[in-house]
Amino acid sequence: MDMRIQPIRIQTNVIREIPPPVLRSTPPPVVRQLEVPVVDVPNPIIDYPTIDVPTQERFEQDLAQPQQQVVDETQETRDLPPPVPTGPVVSVGGVNVTLPPIDTVATTGATAVVATTASLTAALLVKKATDAITEIIKKKKFKVKVKKIKPVLHFVKTESGTIDIFEYSKKGTRIIGSTEKIETYLRDQINDNAYYEVTNKIIVDDNLIDEFTNEGKTRFKSLFVPASKVAKKLSAKFSI
Repeated sequence: MDMRIQPIRIQTNVIREIPPPVLRSTPPPVVRQLEVPVVDVPNPIIDYPTIDVPTQERFEQDLAQPQQQVVDETQETRDLPPPVPTGPVVSVGGVNVTLPPIDTVATTGATAVVATTASLTAALLVKKATDAITEIIKKKKFKVKVKKIKPVLHFVKTESGTIDIFEYSKKGTRIIGSTEKIETYLRDQINDNAYYEVTNKIIVDDNLIDEFTNEGKTRFKSLFVPASKVAKKLSAKFSI
């Protein structure tokens, strides 16, 4: 048996065989070739204004001195300027009175004469026109219009509980309808025709007042007529 120690064989380092990296062939950065910039920094010194602050003694002296109010003599006022005499001056009882100019007096007098003449002429013309119209009215006969007769609508409660509506007109008497709710009927008629209460004379027997609400009693208060009053009116009209 061979007891000799075998030599250790160390292989060559593989790293030495690796080519150098690409970074070694990279040129230097361009930033190194730029010029250093020049920065113009302004002067940081600030020129503060000088404030004249009075001292305590000067302040007390100014307070001790009374303030004199200066009146502006050239202040404008709203007073009217004194009138300039343009006419002759006459002494009356020791008082000098300035008369208006002669041309103003003449102009005023002429204006008054013209105005008076115009008024008199207008009054004469109006009187003549009125007389002429009066004569025409006296000679001409005017026709008197006959008053239009309104239809009378009479709401009467029947024995069956319904309410019949009678119409009295120059054409005669007829029943134009019947309803069970008179207040609703009246409101519907007024909504459809705003002149329903104007073009018709409406009479509601007072025994129908319970068919209305409290608001309806107030609204249609003028339509309620006692049956005795209606009978009295009719008997007076047709009595022989």
